[in-house]
Amino acid sequence: MLGQHSGVVSRVKAVAPLASSVHCSIHREALAAKKMPLELKTVLDQAVKAVNFIKSRPLQSRLFGVLCGEMGSNHKQLLLHTEVRWLSRGKMLTRLFELRDEVRLFFLNSKFELAHCFNDFEWLAKLAYLADIFSHLNSLNLALQGSAVSVFKVQHKVEATIRKLAQWKKRVDQGNYDSFENMSDFLTKEETRLPNTVTNAVKEHLEGLKTQLREYFPALDAQCSWIENPFEVQDEALAVLSAKEQDGLLDLSCDTALKL
Repeated sequence: MLGQHSGVVSRVKAVAPLASSVHCSIHREALAAKKMPLELKTVLDQAVKAVNFIKSRPLQSRLFGVLCGEMGSNHKQLLLHTEVRWLSRGKMLTRLFELRDEVRLFFLNSKFELAHCFNDFEWLAKLAYLADIFSHLNSLNLALQGSAVSVFKVQHKVEATIRKLAQWKKRVDQGNYDSFENMSDFLTKEETRLPNTVTNAVKEHLEGLKTQLREYFPALDAQCSWIENPFEVQDEALAVLSAKEQDGLLDLSCDTALKL
């Protein structure tokens, strides 16, 4: 698609040099979400490994389902994560966190190397945060999809998320975790203060996400602002239009009937 010589974009520009291209916004969002502090990445990898340990063995998967049924759980199975399906990560982490007690009991007499993680407060707190933040990112991902989504709507949604990330980081600084439902409920239930190491990892991740989203979704050119709002015409927008187009846009911008 984007090959320098034989890609679709290159061929289109060979015919229409002024044409502009936009990389898939959903893919960009997924790339922006990939980077994270090592200690959070470790928890994510361990969570995937724990799920795969149960799901990849039919007998264990069935036994786990029976255990969940006996405990009256809302869910009977864990969800697998795949890099190709970008929404799967948030769903997998949320399901694993919701079934943490069932998984802990399932691993009670197991020699699985990560069984101890489900008795580790810090590990579970990080898992809760990851479940929450990827649920937020899933919401953004879904908002970027659809036939009626324009490049302007994409930019608005991403900009809102960037501002939210900054606000969430401020709240974490103040010891307020209300933006992260699973983590907030977990801390309330455990009645334990979150260690500074975890708090710092969360803040680092939020700051990194904000930076990555800004890098993958730079601000739109001000020259295009008239497309979204023709009633507020800036000089830089007029500069790229022909004389006839400028006159037509100025007529439109002053038409109060259309504005209403």
